[in-house]
Amino acid sequence: MDIRAAGKSRSQRINIDYYRTKNWLTRSRGLSALLAAAIAIGYCIYVYGSGGSSHLSTGPVASVHASFENDCRQCHLDFSPISSDSLRFTSSQALDRLEEACQKCHRVDHHFRYKMTPEFATLDQHCSDCHTDHEGRTNDLVNVASDKCVQCHGNLPPTCKPSTPSERRATIAGFSPESHGDFASLLNGDPGRVKFDHWQHMQPGAVDADSKGAFSFAMLEPKDRNRYRKSPDGVPQTDDAIVTLTCADCHAFAGTPSPRDGKSFVGDDEIGRHIAPIAFDQHCAACHSLNAIGRVEGTLPLPHAAPWKEVETLIAAKLVGGQQIGSIRMPRDAVRKTPLVGEGNAGAMKTAKDEVVAVEITNATVAMNVEAVRTRCLQCHEPGDITDEAMARSDSASPLIPDRWLRRGIYDHAAHRKIDCKFCHAGAYPQSPDAEQAAAKVDDSEVVMIGGIETCAGCHRDDDRTAPGSLIGVEAMLGGQGTWASDACIECHRYHWQPNQEVSLQ
Repeated sequence: MDIRAAGKSRSQRINIDYYRTKNWLTRSRGLSALLAAAIAIGYCIYVYGSGGSSHLSTGPVASVHASFENDCRQCHLDFSPISSDSLRFTSSQALDRLEEACQKCHRVDHHFRYKMTPEFATLDQHCSDCHTDHEGRTNDLVNVASDKCVQCHGNLPPTCKPSTPSERRATIAGFSPESHGDFASLLNGDPGRVKFDHWQHMQPGAVDADSKGAFSFAMLEPKDRNRYRKSPDGVPQTDDAIVTLTCADCHAFAGTPSPRDGKSFVGDDEIGRHIAPIAFDQHCAACHSLNAIGRVEGTLPLPHAAPWKEVETLIAAKLVGGQQIGSIRMPRDAVRKTPLVGEGNAGAMKTAKDEVVAVEITNATVAMNVEAVRTRCLQCHEPGDITDEAMARSDSASPLIPDRWLRRGIYDHAAHRKIDCKFCHAGAYPQSPDAEQAAAKVDDSEVVMIGGIETCAGCHRDDDRTAPGSLIGVEAMLGGQGTWASDACIECHRYHWQPNQEVSLQ
C-alpha cells in the first residue's frame, strides 16, 4: 500500500476548521469558569454584607489575647505556618518566629529540650501544639489536654537522646497507682536533715507519755501564750491548761518560697500552693529557746544559727549582765527562782555570817554553757550541720527543711483547705496509746509523712468511675467536698520552668 495515499486518507477525516467549532469540553470549561467567578463574587458579597470578620478568621482568640486580635502579625508571619502539621513548619524561620512571638510576653524556659531527640525538641518549640488559640473568648490556653503530655510520656524512651539516663518512669498513661506509679519524691526517703517528731509534738503537752511533765501555758513566756491558746466552746484556755498543738500552729499557706534549688514552676507563686517555711524564732523558740544555763523569765534568748564565737561572747555577756540584775538562776535550781548573786544583786544570797557570796564567771563557766547550748542544738541537728562552715554556706546549700516536698509536681493546699490534714498526713498524728503501736511508730527522719498517690486517686479519677470503697466512712475528713476531681496532668504538673534557671531531674 502506498504510504502517501494512506496519510492523505487520514488527513481527509480531520475537520480543517475544528478550532472554530465549540465542543462539549470547550463549553464545560467556559461554564466552570463562569460558575467559579459567580461563586467567588457571591461569597464576597456574603462576607462583607455580614460583617466579614467571622468568615476571614479561624475564630475569636482567647480573652487574654483579645487586645491584639486584629493584628495578626503579632503571632503570624506570611508564608510561615505555625501548625506542626504543615510541611514547612520545620523551617528555622517558622520555628524561630513562633517561639519569638510567644516569648515576647511569656518569658518561660524550655522543657528539658537538651535531653530530647531533634524531632521532639522541635515539638517542644511548638507552643501552639499545646496552647491552641482561636477557640473562643473563654478558651483556657493553660488547660492543656492530658493527651498532649501522653504523646511523650506515654512512651518516654524514644523521646530522649540515647545518652540520656533513665531518670523517670518510662510509661505514664493515666493517674492511678498502676498507670502513673507513686510520687517520685516519696520513694527516696526524707530529704530533710532536721530531727523532728510530729507524733510527739501532736501529743497533749507535746511530750512522750510518762516521760516528762506535760507542757502547760504557764511554762511559756507570757508573749507566746496567746499564740497557742485555744478557745474550746468559746472559753479561752487558762495558764494551767495543757498545750496541744495543731497543724495551723506551725503551718500556714504561702506562695513559692525563695527557690534556692532553682526548681520553680511557672505559676508556682499563687498563695496556697505551698506551706510557709519553718523558722526557728517563729515556730520553735517558744518551747525550745536557746539560752545559757539558769535562764529565767524575761531573759533574752540567743540568736539561732549564730557563729559559735558569737554564741560564746553573748553567753559571757548574758551571765555577767544577768548576775548584776538577778535574771540568771543558780545551776541545778529546779524552781528557777534563786538568782545568781552579783554586785548588783547582793541581797539575794548571804552566808551565815551575813557575807555576800558572788559567784565568779570564769572561762570554764562560759565553756560549760556553750557546750550545754551545743547539746540542745544536737537534739534537732546533725553535728555536721551546726559547724560554722555549714552555717556560713546555708544560703547556697540545700535547706535543712525542704521548701518543696513533692518536688516534681504542684500541690495546692488552698484548693484542699476543707480536707482534714489527717487524710493525707495520718502518720503525723498521735496513734493509740497502745505500747505495741507506739513501739512501731516510724520516725519522721525515716519517711516523708505525706500520703502517696492512693490518697489522691480516690477523688482525682475519670468522671465515669465511681468513688472507691476506701472513701466510705471518711466523709468528715473531706470537709463536705465531693469525691470527684479532675485527673488531668495539668492539675499537678506544669510544663514550663521559670526562665534562666538550671533544672535537674534529681
